[in-house]
Amino acid sequence: MRKTVIILSTMVFFSVSCGNRQTKTTNNELVGEQDTAPVEQQLNVVQLDENHNKIEVNYVSNKELLDIILLLPDSAFSTWDWKIEDRKKWYNEIKSNNFWIDKDTLFFNQIYFRPNTACFQIADGSWTISTYKTFDNSFIVITNDIAGDGNTINIFEVKHNKIIENLSFDSLFGDYREQIKLDNLPKECDEKFIDFDDSIFTFDFSSENIVEIESSWYLTKEEFKDCLKGNSILYKFNSKTKKFEINKIYWKSKKAN
Repeated sequence: MRKTVIILSTMVFFSVSCGNRQTKTTNNELVGEQDTAPVEQQLNVVQLDENHNKIEVNYVSNKELLDIILLLPDSAFSTWDWKIEDRKKWYNEIKSNNFWIDKDTLFFNQIYFRPNTACFQIADGSWTISTYKTFDNSFIVITNDIAGDGNTINIFEVKHNKIIENLSFDSLFGDYREQIKLDNLPKECDEKFIDFDDSIFTFDFSSENIVEIESSWYLTKEEFKDCLKGNSILYKFNSKTKKFEINKIYWKSKKAN
């Protein structure tokens, strides 16, 4: 079994980045704006006091994802500690009550929890987990630990409640930086690609069976239209091949500040 961790050094981050900040395509295909609503509209939260929240999570509806969170190695939480003992207590609290008590709202906050994906704010960063079910009832599991100095992405395949393989990013997605380049590149593009690395891209794993990788803030159409097919890629998960296939490469408008 091999272990592959992709560490992506980023230059710009939102204080909480859980995906789907601006994922609607030009013709509204595939991806909506699922988690752009205020948190209180997505969670059933009761504020108990200044530092304690009661957060509802239905155990039966979310059992598959909850079970997978227990399986994860400590390395899936690269910038913070969520040890297995603490995860078990959290899990059992939800199992018994269909809610959990957040006792440290200054550090750890649940942003959303859906059957296929969840996001937690960790201090001024965030941690996400997303699952994609395959034809043989295994799951491709992607975790993304987002901190001020970058992303750490881990990918696992889980079956029968066991991690059976650690997977590389390129084996599932290919090289997205090459995928967006025009086939016949003008020579003047070489200079523009000097800073063309992982740090300029953001990754959105929050939509069911769809992943978006984009750099609309940096790779603007005005500057790069002669070098690139677009600044954003939508991938759709193929449950039979267990890979993410390109659905669309397009130009996404730069988000206004």
